[in-house]
Parts: sequence; structure tokens; C-alpha cells
Amino acid sequence: MIYANKTVQYAIYDRGNGSADFVTDTTTVTRPSLESLTDTISGAGILGEIDMPTLAQLGSMTYEIGLRRAGPKAIKLFEQKTQELEIRWVTDTVDSTTGNSAVSSNKDIIKGRPKTLEGGTIENNAAQDGNLILEVLYMKHIQDGETMYEIDKLNNVFIVNGTDYAQQIRDAI
Repeated sequence: MIYANKTVQYAIYDRGNGSADFVTDTTTVTRPSLESLTDTISGAGILGEIDMPTLAQLGSMTYEIGLRRAGPKAIKLFEQKTQELEIRWVTDTVDSTTGNSAVSSNKDIIKGRPKTLEGGTIENNAAQDGNLILEVLYMKHIQDGETMYEIDKLNNVFIVNGTDYAQQIRDAI
């Protein structure tokens, strides 16, 4: 059995111009929660209420990037257009049979619109600790070369482990 341990290192790349431009001065990444839209149903034959998830419909998703400072590369990502980023990170793993360590590669490809650029605080001998928040329109998560999920809100795509749960919606429309 392979167990994930922790993030070893990460990097963020701006893919907006077709190449991978390394984004400096970042400190953290907060990935979005995938939360289905729901509606409460009740009535005959139902014991109480069910907060029923709606098929292939997600709430707002935000990608947050912590900044050491709101420098030129962060400000470029606040340009009022769709931004395309690639976030790569390595997780170390432990094999329970041998005790040996290895690495797992991870990648998020996101397209999003900038919502917030927090400039942070200015203080002697301290980082500014700003924040960039993007509203996610598209997100693909790849682990060790395999696509785990792909969500494209503007094109009705909702793929998890190879199954497109929005396909039947697209076919019906």
C-alpha cells in the first residue's frame, strides 16, 4: 500500500502566453472545494428532508494563491481577462511494505477570472502576505500522469475518473 505523506515542493506557471512563465513570490496555494449545488426535497415517501445534490452542477470555485508580495507577476494575473495557470507539486509517498519513499507528481491546470488581489500589509522585516483569488471556470487535476477530474463550467464538462457526468445533460439539450 502506498501512503501520501506531504507536499515536498510546488511551482506555479502562467500559461497565458502559450509558454510556462514561472510565477515568483508565492507562498501558498489553496485549491477549490468541489461542492455540488443542492436543493432540499421532501414529501410523500421521504422521511424528512434530503439536501439532494444536482447532477453535474457545482457551486463557485476559487483558487487562492498566497503572495510574499503583490509584485509584477501577481499584478499581471489580475489583468481583467481569463488567466491560465498550471500548478505543479510533488508529494512524497511511503510504501507500507518496504518503508521506501517515492514521489507522486500532481498538476492542476486552471482557467479563471481574477476576483481579488490583496496587497497585504507593509511592515518592517516582514513579508507583505498578499493574496490573489481567481474564480475557476475550468480545472483539470492530473496525478502521476492520469486525469483524475476535469471540470469546464462554460462547456458543460464534468469528468471524474473518466466518466463525463454532464454528457447526458448535453445529449438532452
